[in-house]
Amino acid sequence: MNDKPIFYDTDCLSSFLGVNKINILEKLYSQIIISTTVKEEFFNQSTPNPIKERLQNCINKNYVQIKDLELDSKEFNTYYELYTSLEGENDGKGELTTIALAKTYNGIIASNNLKDICKYIKKFNLKHITTSVILQTPYKKGHITLNEACETWNKMINNGIKLPEKSFKDYISKKDHLCYQKGVLS
Repeated sequence: MNDKPIFYDTDCLSSFLGVNKINILEKLYSQIIISTTVKEEFFNQSTPNPIKERLQNCINKNYVQIKDLELDSKEFNTYYELYTSLEGENDGKGELTTIALAKTYNGIIASNNLKDICKYIKKFNLKHITTSVILQTPYKKGHITLNEACETWNKMINNGIKLPEKSFKDYISKKDHLCYQKGVLS
């Protein structure tokens, strides 16, 4: 397990909640953290009830910690600076709060939206992970079988999650994954 806190954006956490595979995250991390804004994104009307229920179960058992950005705190000021900048005008509030938390607490961003967060990863020298990297990790460590990883990958794709390859086998067979080239945790 990594000793840096991991701050999840909605897209990455919903990848696992949507296919009812939060147990994969539990095998890797003792706790995960989301901002209050990300929590609100999950509990909006458009989120399917099973995802809301699974997240609420994780919150109830203290596996998912909710981190609020207190007014005038360092993380709030970072968020506000990003939100009001030209650079951040098209970025989502969930992504920006996740970035602000990761920057403030020297943490890791868990997000699939590399297009939007890449500029901040470079600017603040942050580490990040994606759903595909997270799924690869328990497979490499022997926590899940190849079959379970492949089934999970396929379910995610069927749920509309955009992953870098058509299959998990294709993903792990690539020698130079984009995530390795960019310095992402593996």
